[in-house]
Amino acid sequence: MSLNNAFLKRIASLLVGVLLGVSAFCQEVPIVSYSVDQDGKVLLEVNSSADHYYILNVRHIEEGPFEISVSLTMGEEGTTIIQEPLGAYPIDHYQVLEYDISDPFDTDGDGYDDITEFSNLPSQSPFSAAEPIDIIDATVAIDTITTFNTLSLQAPVIQFFEFLNGKEFLKFIILDFDSDNPTVYFMNSGTHWLHAEFADWLGVDYLADDVQRGNVVFHPTIPGANGTLGTFAFNYSNNAERSFPTVQRTQELLAANMPIIKNNLAYFVTLNNEGGYYWEEELYEGSRVSVVLESDVYAQVDYLGLNLEEGYGRLRQMDSDDIPGIKDIVIYESIPNLLPRVSGIITSVVQTPLSHVNLRAIQDEIPNAFIRDPLELESIADLLGGFVYFRTEQDGFILREASSEEVNEWFENIRPSAAQEPPLDLSYTSILPLSEIDFDMFDAYGAKCANVATMGNFGFPQNTIPEGYGVPFHFYKEFMEFNGFFDVIREMLEREDFKEDREVRNDLLAILRESIRQAPMPDWIMAQLAEMHASFPEGTSVRCRSSTNNEDLPGFSGAGLYDSKTQHPDEGHISKSIKQVYASLWNLRAFEERDFFRVNHFNSCMGVLCHPNYSLEKVNGVAVSTDPVYGTTNTFYLNSQQGEDLITNPIPNTTPEEILLDKLPGEEDEYFVIQRSNLVPPDSLLMGPESLLEMRGYLTKIHEEFAILYGAERNPTFAMDIEYKISADDQLIIKQARPWVSYVPQGDELFANLKPEKLYLYPNPVEQTLNVRCTECRLDRIVIMDVVGNTLYDSAVDPSNSEKFQFDVSYLSTGVYIISGYSEGQASGISSKFFKL
Repeated sequence: MSLNNAFLKRIASLLVGVLLGVSAFCQEVPIVSYSVDQDGKVLLEVNSSADHYYILNVRHIEEGPFEISVSLTMGEEGTTIIQEPLGAYPIDHYQVLEYDISDPFDTDGDGYDDITEFSNLPSQSPFSAAEPIDIIDATVAIDTITTFNTLSLQAPVIQFFEFLNGKEFLKFIILDFDSDNPTVYFMNSGTHWLHAEFADWLGVDYLADDVQRGNVVFHPTIPGANGTLGTFAFNYSNNAERSFPTVQRTQELLAANMPIIKNNLAYFVTLNNEGGYYWEEELYEGSRVSVVLESDVYAQVDYLGLNLEEGYGRLRQMDSDDIPGIKDIVIYESIPNLLPRVSGIITSVVQTPLSHVNLRAIQDEIPNAFIRDPLELESIADLLGGFVYFRTEQDGFILREASSEEVNEWFENIRPSAAQEPPLDLSYTSILPLSEIDFDMFDAYGAKCANVATMGNFGFPQNTIPEGYGVPFHFYKEFMEFNGFFDVIREMLEREDFKEDREVRNDLLAILRESIRQAPMPDWIMAQLAEMHASFPEGTSVRCRSSTNNEDLPGFSGAGLYDSKTQHPDEGHISKSIKQVYASLWNLRAFEERDFFRVNHFNSCMGVLCHPNYSLEKVNGVAVSTDPVYGTTNTFYLNSQQGEDLITNPIPNTTPEEILLDKLPGEEDEYFVIQRSNLVPPDSLLMGPESLLEMRGYLTKIHEEFAILYGAERNPTFAMDIEYKISADDQLIIKQARPWVSYVPQGDELFANLKPEKLYLYPNPVEQTLNVRCTECRLDRIVIMDVVGNTLYDSAVDPSNSEKFQFDVSYLSTGVYIISGYSEGQASGISSKFFKL
């Protein structure tokens, strides 16, 4: 028979096999007995002969097709026991096919028959459609522990992936993942450290959609599904999240090519992916995919320094309903949803660098750390209630008693040196529609009201910007004077117990707020408010939003200090909601924030922005016209959450969607997903392509127009912070805009004294070489962390070259990292920056 005739005959046989549902070279043999061994693996007995071999096929659904081949067993005379590496399915999930050894089949369709590949393990495999490969580069199977050890790497410290520290691991890459003939490679870590490098050697695109890549790590102290110590756990590169079907198929393909597995292969779920796992937990529980949670691994970690700073204050243990003060160093048993300005933070639960608590710590330049069971440490418990000095370092913390003189000196040095007068114009005495309020009327109606009104002139589609009214400061002043409240406040501020005792201060402010809510309004104010309320369509719920002269201003954000209220149609006169907003000017947190910044309380006034209330929105979010979190260039930062779960005050245990959106549109990679929301299915986005396209246009326009209005076109600190939502009818709505908190106006005393960034990174994002510059400092150490808070790289550097370092980061996986610099003789870091690869 000629070669061509033999080839045609083989193709014809394959076609017949396809039509029959099995190969023409085989027959299905019945399973005569079924049992499970001590490892939880199946034992299938079939009648057999020594001149045949047997392929075991598996299906995940009892009535579904047999999806994957998982083991090859050489036949014995009489009967043969057939097993597979993973845990046992019920008998109906298995199919056994018998093949003649003298005329073997090619199960993986790579042109090499099963017996040849089985005989050449680990350079070939019957279940990996690969050409033969030398172990110096990789294998396609892990047939023995010796093979695993030859390919794997074990080191005390693995840069950028701390969960690999001290563990033995190797890297895998799977090509044509969703095809009928996938290719599995296990890389030799001694030859090819990076997936990108190995893929380039193969001549394939490792970023292609049909490629999966990751690590297989051996954890000797973690029990496997078989009940014994020792688990092989796989995860995906850059801690990427994958949906359950992808994880399940990955496990099956790895196990089929790892005959050393004894029901001890698991999926390693990193901290940032646990939300996605819990979303699909029922699917995992109904499968044979075992899971190892990184949070369980973290149970062995007792300390993580997240923001390396120092500070003074009173050490306090906080309950969920306690309100901390500016001079408090707080201890929380759980991560609070809303945290005002404090002097330091200790939590007894693990945080990540991207948690809202740590971002607040970075913004306020205060120490923040995770300490396991802090109150069980005498060095902490004995200092509760007293003044302390707190410093967080990379490897530990310093907490000692401090004198009141030290504390007072510390706070005097960080407070403004002079009293601050909020802008106030009382000449506007009428409620005006937003269409008649200009940007320069912020000192009469509040910056929030003026900025929303200003955006109404930017040419956005109708209803993108709320339409409504502004209630001026004049109304608040007249109401307060009408009821004699300013005299009451003066007497309150002069009381020694109000100054010295925070509980007394809180109680007296609560009494004042209740008095404001119950007080009468002048008739002329009631009449104007009623006229405004009547102008809204009948049945409309009206949102009454605080708009003060001491928030949303350059240099003083005041974000979240004051309350907004919704006036529902059945609640009577709208003065009820207006007075509730007025009262919020005197809540404890707002008072203390103003007091710390020496803002004149009597010239602090409340305006009100009124517009129709939104309900049943699909998405809520905040965006900044720069990247304040990771420090990347030419990107916008978006933080979104599903439905009415506010980003500024989230529901416990929810994680938002974080996206870096390129400022300029391109052909591809116009955005980078940092984190996905755990309220939606994995691999889905709240902000779809159309919304991102709209957001880019809106945010660009908002930044450019307000930069002109604030005279900040050339100010590098300027950016705009917006709040947005996607309505029930899929419209993107911009509901607020204000200068980003880090903006310092030209000519401001703070701007004149503004120091340049101590660590300057460029380019950022980076593809290959990251330049790190530190002016007027002598760096002798660089530390790098990944985005889940692991200390991954800690290296000494030459101080004589500290003005410029270069790091080759091309070998890193795509993602976001944190780099910190340390100066000679200093335990705390000079500064930390994020960089995107």
